[in-house]
Amino acid sequence: MRYLILLYVCSALFFTACAAAPVAPTPTRVAVQPTLTRAPRTATPTRTAAPTITSTSTRTPPPTRTPTATRSPKASPTPDNFPQTLEAWQQTIDEIAASADAQAQVNALWEQLTRAQRIPLTTQNGVVFLYRGDAASVYWHGDFSFWGKQGAVEGRRVPQTDLWYGTAKFPQNSRTDYQIVLNDTQEILDPANPRRRNDGLDVNNILTMPQFQNTDETKRRPNILTGTVSAWMPLDSQVLGYPVNYRVYTPPRYDALEKLPTLYVTDGERFAPDNIGAMSAVLDNLIAAGRIEPVMAVYIDERDPRAPQNNRRVQDFLTTPEKFAQFITQELVPTIDAQYHTAATPRARVLVGASFGGVFGTYAALRYPEVFGNLAAFSPAYWVIDNPNSAGGGATTGAQRMNDFITRAYNCGARAVPCPTAPQKIFYSSGIPGWDVGDLNPRAQALRARGDTVEIFTTPEGHNWGTWGGLTDEMLEYFFAVPQP
Repeated sequence: MRYLILLYVCSALFFTACAAAPVAPTPTRVAVQPTLTRAPRTATPTRTAAPTITSTSTRTPPPTRTPTATRSPKASPTPDNFPQTLEAWQQTIDEIAASADAQAQVNALWEQLTRAQRIPLTTQNGVVFLYRGDAASVYWHGDFSFWGKQGAVEGRRVPQTDLWYGTAKFPQNSRTDYQIVLNDTQEILDPANPRRRNDGLDVNNILTMPQFQNTDETKRRPNILTGTVSAWMPLDSQVLGYPVNYRVYTPPRYDALEKLPTLYVTDGERFAPDNIGAMSAVLDNLIAAGRIEPVMAVYIDERDPRAPQNNRRVQDFLTTPEKFAQFITQELVPTIDAQYHTAATPRARVLVGASFGGVFGTYAALRYPEVFGNLAAFSPAYWVIDNPNSAGGGATTGAQRMNDFITRAYNCGARAVPCPTAPQKIFYSSGIPGWDVGDLNPRAQALRARGDTVEIFTTPEGHNWGTWGGLTDEMLEYFFAVPQP
């Protein structure tokens, strides 16, 4: 996945500083057809080698929630003639390598695997990644390695053949995005795996382990009433000194509705589209099913409307977060309240962000509780404020300022930051430690100690839009659920 927030160099443990890891060479991508205009790779943060992220909290964690409501457990693959364990796979490969017709046997095995769509090959205790072609080296990286070489799955070539393979022991209930890297520099899609998804900048392959399950409301239901999404509209910001695009989702039968709660969604250009975050589709599905009340959403575009190839999320979220927070609270929110049927109260507004957007959202919601009574932070990358030097450039000082304010806000009343007049409600999400952000329990506990309501939703996935889209229904029901009989 090529998402601008991924500067992983340290864990997201609460107030834990760590040194930045050395930057791994950035592979170049070929044969990828992106669906959105994106900034050149040289303009994006470079992924670095991932540490193992572990929890240091000794407290009993708060209840976490895994999605189980609308999807039955995924069945294990039907038994076939393929190796059922990593050990059996290795035995098969050893036998092929020792044979006189190794390439012919590889050809036959490959034909069977591709016909069955079993690449990568999942087994009872792990996964086998596979690639055929001429290369000096092959490895597979993805969420499981924070998209760096350290922690990637190294490939081995079967002697006298063109087959490369790499094995890993992933949780049987997990799902991850991944790519193949050839010769340490060339990043490609897995040509033998048709399962792919868009992350807003690139397209990645998907590996789903046999026991993965979740709710998924991102696929549009047929024959339901749908809301309306406006065109992108520029708002000239006096605070920022440049225009910002936004678009508005209004629910079905909007004209007959009043005092609607509203989501303010950063990275809206990725949260909104059906092929990335699919938030509008989830809103339509849940409203039609009577699971949530009608809700509006304001999608904030981080791209420069004058040059869409330029993404300003690092500038807005990390370098000048104070100005961007002022833009949202002092310019955008009043504009929306004046033009739409909103409930103009903090309790009716949710600020939504993912990764760097989740960090910025934390700062903005705590800084302006009189505007936002609720926060949804998907995989908030708090490591960037725990270790501000890792952000680089002007983002370093902006991250430090956010960290200083958030730390004082945790101790509101005693640290020159007034406590909000009403408790805030906060949604957190996180994936597998080492694949996603670190332990969020210490931060959740600090917020609960000042009276806020916080819940952490966990999922056996990594740091990607498939994860966040799949958790959007949980987020919406957390804030807007309609009581069920």
